[in-house]
Amino acid sequence: MTTLENAAAVLKLFSQKGIRQGHPGLSFSDVVEQLAMPKSTVSRLLVTMETEGLLERDPDSRLYKIGRLLLAVSSHYLCTPLVDAASPYMAQLSKQTQCTGYVSMLEDRDIMVMRMFPGRTYLQVITPAGSLLPAAETSIGRAMLARYSDQQVIARYREGYRVNSPNSPQTLDALLKCLSEIRETGWSFAHNETLQGISGLATSIANKHRNEMVGLGLSFPSPRDGDALPAGIREGIVSVTRQLAEKLGDEYWQ
Repeated sequence: MTTLENAAAVLKLFSQKGIRQGHPGLSFSDVVEQLAMPKSTVSRLLVTMETEGLLERDPDSRLYKIGRLLLAVSSHYLCTPLVDAASPYMAQLSKQTQCTGYVSMLEDRDIMVMRMFPGRTYLQVITPAGSLLPAAETSIGRAMLARYSDQQVIARYREGYRVNSPNSPQTLDALLKCLSEIRETGWSFAHNETLQGISGLATSIANKHRNEMVGLGLSFPSPRDGDALPAGIREGIVSVTRQLAEKLGDEYWQ
């Protein structure tokens, strides 16, 4: 293994052993035993990682903790607004799938489109940034509503539940059943709801460090009855969401 691979293996031990802030840290023997490496190799590796700011060693306990360099980089990333953090991923996914990509936020019972990335399919689906759409009638809205408990969703619709699309959940109970299914799979599907001939697939992602949540969605021409989703759409958006979840520590996707 290269020095970089060995350093990565050491850093992964912090996650594997559940070492969080307030934990004493990793010992020299922990690294030797877990990675099955010679003591001389581990000694040189840990000294280098400490010198470069990847690790810090407590002068009293002699245990290793995550260094200031990694903390500074992760802090900068985690403090980035979630809409901005997700946008490059959705722009690339939109290009790969040729679908129109969206990043949206939940505003009471509506979603607000924050970013839109035009697709290249023969049917252009354009809902510009700033648009408001009923959350219950969109895949991206239901993906975000699924993050809440049934009681919280019921409270959100305490003034009454009403939808315009005949293809959306027609009652609050039907919506709750739909949200339960979304919690099982992690993704939400809408077929000919906001617009006839248009379908959408969506997920949601949260950054607990900023108390933010956004929905990530792809829109595309609706498959004909009996046809499967276009290749790569579901796999692509789930993969992107999992990548973001890993970076942000979103336990919903673990």
